[in-house]
This record gives sequence, structure tokens and C-alpha cells, in this order.
Amino acid sequence: MKALNWFHAFSGPFLGQETRVRRHTLLVLASLPTYLASLGMIWHLVHLGELTTPVAWGITLASIVTFLVFWLPVRAGLTQRMKDPVLTFPHALATLCLCVTAYVMLDEHRVNVLVLMAQVIVVAMLRLRPKQVLGLGVVATLMLCGAFAWVDWRDTSVGMLTKGVTHLMVGGASLMLLSLVGKWVSDIRTEISEQAKELRKTVLTVRQMAALDQLTGLLNRRVMLEGLEAERQLAERHGTQWCVALIDLDHFKQVNDRHGHPTGDAVLKGFADLARQHLRAVDQVGRWGGEEFLVLFPQTRLNEAHASLERLRKALNAWRLPDHPTLQMSFSAGLVQAEPEDTIDQVVERADKTMYQAKASGRNRSVWAPVLTPSLFGNPVPPPAFPA
Repeated sequence: MKALNWFHAFSGPFLGQETRVRRHTLLVLASLPTYLASLGMIWHLVHLGELTTPVAWGITLASIVTFLVFWLPVRAGLTQRMKDPVLTFPHALATLCLCVTAYVMLDEHRVNVLVLMAQVIVVAMLRLRPKQVLGLGVVATLMLCGAFAWVDWRDTSVGMLTKGVTHLMVGGASLMLLSLVGKWVSDIRTEISEQAKELRKTVLTVRQMAALDQLTGLLNRRVMLEGLEAERQLAERHGTQWCVALIDLDHFKQVNDRHGHPTGDAVLKGFADLARQHLRAVDQVGRWGGEEFLVLFPQTRLNEAHASLERLRKALNAWRLPDHPTLQMSFSAGLVQAEPEDTIDQVVERADKTMYQAKASGRNRSVWAPVLTPSLFGNPVPPPAFPA
């Protein structure tokens, strides 16, 4: 861990602190070997006396400026909103221009530049789209032909057309072949990337199907049971209070019989939307079965949970379906506070009995069951058995 922190502290000025910026800056730095190889070759020729120092310094300064022009904006995070925040294609073009410049100046050692041009295409193919890779190969070949013609026109004593035509044909063919291979690799990379995206979407869909009720989008019964058990264990460790409410939509069967099942489905979806809007973000609500819904109030006192239920009940009373403006819905809810020794089945059973008490009292109300375990701060007084 200390070594990792040291690395981050040391590399921060070069790579940045943000994760995306660091990753993109590292990709720009991947072009450094090509720069270093070309400059190493240039200065080796100076050492051998086959290239003048001013020419070597000119190529060196041009290489440094080119690298900084692309490294600095990526390092500063200025390219993050671009399609290619690494600037791969323009960077590759600029590097090819440097290679062609060196090709023109290196006389009989210019064959080594072809290797550097090939390296540029290989590095770029890992980031570019297939058509871009092919276009880069075409541009590199045309640049090579242009440099070849320029050298032949500038200095006829070199005899490029007679001595170097084989070199041109092999070099151009090699660059084009490499670009075709790069396009093929880029095609495969793009296809794998698309398949990975589809796979992630499929996995997300499967997870949602396994966790959510298909009609309402609320949590399903299995996930609610898992949530209840997790809250029970948390309360057992920390002594926290938690509550459960069982909600049943009043006269829902009559809605289906009079207006049809599509209207009944719309009512269920509408209630689900209201529950997401009017219950707290920490509360978990799921479809328990049919027109019954279960709400888990984690680390919540009974009177606080009852206030949340009342907000939801009044919101449902005021809610209307656009196609059935006269249809008014309500629910009956039974609310209980879990006891320390309760199992999940016992909590849900008490909530179910309390819910039937609410129905027997006239429906359209939320009722809570008396707390069995005495509290140091006194137990809340149950609300009256009629709507507030």
C-alpha cells in the first residue's frame, strides 16, 4: 500500500489524479518508445558522423514539441469530452510526418524509418476504429511515395528511381498490409467491445428480472425476504428498532371486474409510482402478492413509520387514472414494530393480522399493533381506527 501511495504521489504531476485522465495520459505515453527509438537512431548516426548535429537537433526539437502538443491537453483533462480523448488519430498523423521528415534526411539509413512508421500504425490500431486504421495505412503509404519522389527530384545523384524502387514497393506494400491487418484487429476489437456491452446489458436485465416485480418495478417477494432478514440481523446486533407494514388495496377485485384487468394493472403501477415518491429513500417496498405490498422501515420508530404510511395513503386517495377520473383508490395497512425475538414469519403474520383489523374497521386507514416489549422511553399510543 505504501509503495502504491508513493507511486501515485510520484506520478501525479505526469499522469494527473483523476482515474480517467491518468488512464488516457498513460495511453499517450505509450507512444514514447517510438519517439525514443527514432531519436536514438538519429543521435547514433550523429555519433557515426553520418548526420550533422543541427539536423539532429531539429528533428529532436520537432519530436519534443509534437509529443508535448498531444500530451499536455490530455494530461490537463481538456480532451475528456471528445470522442477520442487520447487524440490517437491526429497524434499518429503528426508522428508519421516526423517519420517522413527523417526519411528524407537520413539518406541510405532511411530504410530504418519504415520500421518506425510500422510501429505508429501498430500502436494506433489499438485505439482507432477499423476505417481509421485503414485510412492511416493509406496516408502512410502516400507519404512514403511522396518522400520517395521528393528525394529523387531533389538529388538525382541518389538514383532513387533505379536503386530504390524495390525498397519503395516493399515498404509501401508492407505498410498497406499492416494497415489491413490492423483493420482486421480493430474490427475484432470493436466486435468484442459491442458484445461486452450487450452482455453487460443482458446481465443487468437478468439481475433486474430476478430482483424486481415485472409489472410494478418494485422489489419482488424473494428480495423483500432477504431485506427483512438482513434488517433483523442488524437489529439483533445493534438493538435498533424496525417496522414492517402490509398494505392491501381496497376493493381491488371490483376494479378488475368492473373496469378490466388492464385498468387493474394501471392501478398497481400507479400505486408503485406513488410508493416510490412518498416513502423515504431508505424504505424498501415490494409487491408481496396480487394487490398486497410490503414495506420495510429500517431503523425506524413506529410513529415515524405510521406518518410515512399516512402520506402514502392520502396521496393514493388523491390519485386518479386519466382514463377513469371517477375511480378513487384507497388501501388498508397493518403496521408492526419487530420484537427482539421475532422471526420474519412472525413479523409478517402480525402485520397481516393488523392489516385485517384495518379492513374490519372500515378500510382506507393504516393501523399499528401495540408494542409488546416495553421501551425505556415509553411505547407510542396507537392511532385511532379511522382515517386522519
